[in-house]
Amino acid sequence: MKQSLLEWRRCPRSDFILGHEAGVYALFLREDSTLPGVEPGEQGLLYIGLAANRKGLSGRCHFDARTRNHSPRKSLAVLLMDELGLAPVLIIKPNSADTWGLDGPSEARLSRWMHDNLDLAIEVCTHPDARETELVGRYAPPLNLKKCVQTEQHRRISRARASVMAQLQERGVVTFSDNLAHERRRPKMAFVVADDAASATRQSLHSARQWAGADIDTAVAIAARYGLNPKSYRQRLRVSIPWYRKPQEWTFPVDSTEWRDMIAVAEKMT
Repeated sequence: MKQSLLEWRRCPRSDFILGHEAGVYALFLREDSTLPGVEPGEQGLLYIGLAANRKGLSGRCHFDARTRNHSPRKSLAVLLMDELGLAPVLIIKPNSADTWGLDGPSEARLSRWMHDNLDLAIEVCTHPDARETELVGRYAPPLNLKKCVQTEQHRRISRARASVMAQLQERGVVTFSDNLAHERRRPKMAFVVADDAASATRQSLHSARQWAGADIDTAVAIAARYGLNPKSYRQRLRVSIPWYRKPQEWTFPVDSTEWRDMIAVAEKMT
């Protein structure tokens, strides 16, 4: 019989020696720590993830990783942006959708915060995909933005992450090549996690209008602003939009009904 997730051994990341075994891991907020804007799950549960590639558990868990590649670090970053003085940067990826991460000093501050405030728990298993899906669906941790019922808390974090990407792309705040070699400029960035659902929706639409930059917007432009793969985004539009007809150019006036529907699909995908 498998042990309950809440019974797994929990301790600081530094207490673990992780190997290349496949498995599932969980991040917990320590009892005396706080994370602004989040109500943790049972016993401080924040996130459940899996390790299924050749590096196994040693390659995951996020405590000293790069935010650009790790979803829970991105969610922590938007929640701790002001408290830690984090500086987000735009990552230009020539062969896939652009994304965002943090500059070097910010990565170090976020990693330090994680070591000081989070505990890790792991379970070695042979089928981590299925096990992770089971556990995420059961516990719905606040930083898991897929595979579970999304509450307003989840949606606020998703909107916050999309807002960071939108502001970076609108302003060209910091642009790096894929190897992070070429920094251009870094003005200060303001960031807010909206507490009210209606307010957040208005804020999201307002931001989308702002960086459309013209009267017409396209699926390719929307995908870029939300950090989505354009092909995947168009595929989702085809199955989600009731008025879709082939061929469809996905080019509409800003603030039209069609445009709002496309923005709504992008929001859900983030």
